[in-house]
Amino acid sequence: MYFKKVSLMLCILFISASIFTIHNASASGGFEDISPKHEAYEEINNFVVNKSSFADVAVGRELSGYVEQHSFFKSEKELPVKGVAVLDTSQVIGLVSSTTDGLNIRKSKDSSSKANIVGTINKGGKLSVYAVEGDWLKVSYNDAFAFVYKTYAQFLDVDGNALGNIQKQVTTTQSINSYVKPTSSSKVISTINSKVKLPVYKTVNGYYLTVVNGVPGYIVADSTADVKVEKPSIPNPTQTPPTVSGDLLGRVTVDNLNIRKEANSTSTVLCKLKKGEYVQVNSINGYWAQVIYNGQEAYVHKSYLKILNQSGNALKDRIIIIDPGHGGKDPGTVVGTIAEKNIALKVSTLVTQKLEAAGAKVLMTRTGDTYPTREGRVDFTHANYGEIFVSIHVNYADNITAQGTETFFAKTPGDMHQEDIDLGTFVNNQIVKNVNMKDRKVKKGNFIVIANTNIPAILVELGFLSNSEDRAKLTNDQYIELFAESIYKGILEYYSKQ
Repeated sequence: MYFKKVSLMLCILFISASIFTIHNASASGGFEDISPKHEAYEEINNFVVNKSSFADVAVGRELSGYVEQHSFFKSEKELPVKGVAVLDTSQVIGLVSSTTDGLNIRKSKDSSSKANIVGTINKGGKLSVYAVEGDWLKVSYNDAFAFVYKTYAQFLDVDGNALGNIQKQVTTTQSINSYVKPTSSSKVISTINSKVKLPVYKTVNGYYLTVVNGVPGYIVADSTADVKVEKPSIPNPTQTPPTVSGDLLGRVTVDNLNIRKEANSTSTVLCKLKKGEYVQVNSINGYWAQVIYNGQEAYVHKSYLKILNQSGNALKDRIIIIDPGHGGKDPGTVVGTIAEKNIALKVSTLVTQKLEAAGAKVLMTRTGDTYPTREGRVDFTHANYGEIFVSIHVNYADNITAQGTETFFAKTPGDMHQEDIDLGTFVNNQIVKNVNMKDRKVKKGNFIVIANTNIPAILVELGFLSNSEDRAKLTNDQYIELFAESIYKGILEYYSKQ
């Protein structure tokens, strides 16, 4: 009889551990996971007692002590526990990779504590994303939900590859869904209203890969229309060359500069000037400066003279070309809904207003959302007798920690690159000082718009749209004003230096 009793109890234990997740007995002694109609209901309820822990066996019974379900059998995975969330991979909305080494993975959205760190991943490590919650990404890690700071992660496409470059832009023609995969049977990430402009990174089986609110997804291509591609446009040049006269001095910016008898490139060469020499300028007509040299009138191509006002504002009558980068079909760097072309135009317009208020003659390569080609910008500069050229841009890097202002000049044979460096240094330093930007210095870069101009020319990268600190400034009107004021002051400083 005793043996049968023990055998029955062991059998009951095995059944309860294998089939059911054991829970606390109710206050009345009932075991809520077992139906009263179950054949083992009475035996199990006699065995499981009302304790704070479901596996606490009463002392004094035939078996005593703490019993765990894994005491009876082993399993590769833990069984689901009632009340604990189980990851549902069908709810994944995307995949990200870390952009830095040692990215902390936390069990809560709190970066001030080390106690909630459950792991780290290095650059290139990938995580599945379940939700975007403010500055945090809700991810899966070791079969549990966790969080990473989204600044240090970049979204990938469904195959785990980088998104690449924007191929074109489209506008939604109706309300449509963004899907995790290029199929309407996959999870819906978000719903997009009609007439929303979106970037397209690639086309897959009738779907476009785009980005909505920072999260990549696929939309039905037939529910969009291509944004009309604008033809390259070049603003009309000044019809008649400007004539300037007054108290002017010209400093030679290259060696072996020809002084000619008449104002044309085939005229007799009277002598040559050395870099750094000064000549008195009587007047300027188009690209030719009438100068006095050794007591006689002669002509010099003004591209190779730095024209210096000897009275009044240093900027008066100076012909300055301001080039807002990109434009039209070319948005430049894009982060979310923020496009480089718009920032460049906003800053350029303010710089132009400030220069004009100081008496300069300023021309912009574009004044709206148009697309002049790079070569077109160079032609425009030469057609309008420009004296300096300043191209304004916004930077981007895959490494989101990259930040700061940098300014480029081009060095080509026989040019006046020292003038480029002077102009670039004054502008770069003003931005770094006034906008409190990291100084990435003035450096060489043979971009078409500055390499092909025959006047001092620079390309300014205000800051990195990919960096959260820089981006906050580049999208703030007060800082936009500071950027513009700094460029203006840098140009003024350049012309004030004799």
